Amino acid sequence: MNLKNEKGFTVTDAIIAIVIIMLFVGVIVSISYNIYLQANFIKRNDTATNYIVELFEYAKELDFADVTYNTLSQYNFNAQNGVTVTNNQNEMANKGYTIFIEVLDINENFIKQVNVRVSYKLGNKTKTVTMSTLINK
Repeated sequence: MNLKNEKGFTVTDAIIAIVIIMLFVGVIVSISYNIYLQANFIKRNDTATNYIVELFEYAKELDFADVTYNTLSQYNFNAQNGVTVTNNQNEMANKGYTIFIEVLDINENFIKQVNVRVSYKLGNKTKTVTMSTLINK
């Protein structure tokens, strides 16, 4: 005669089911968060690159003598997220984008180098996009 009746769940079965469900939920949340971060990185990096390209196009439209930090810092970026323009390498805005502009005379009166670095925060990290171009007379 069988005295043990195996109908229904035991506490062990319930704990194993909960652990398995929690593992799958953790994996799905982790993957979703990484996809979210990657999508934001692509979007923010694209915006930073567009700011640099806009500034380079503006600099190439100016007269050679007018390509200075003061002139380039006056450019209107039409930013929705806030843009801080600076020539201080250590300055970083809390929100939005920080644009560092440096204009160097490579060959006086003939060639200027414009270095632009755009920094922004993504999660807990600071991301940076840097580009340079030469402007000749």
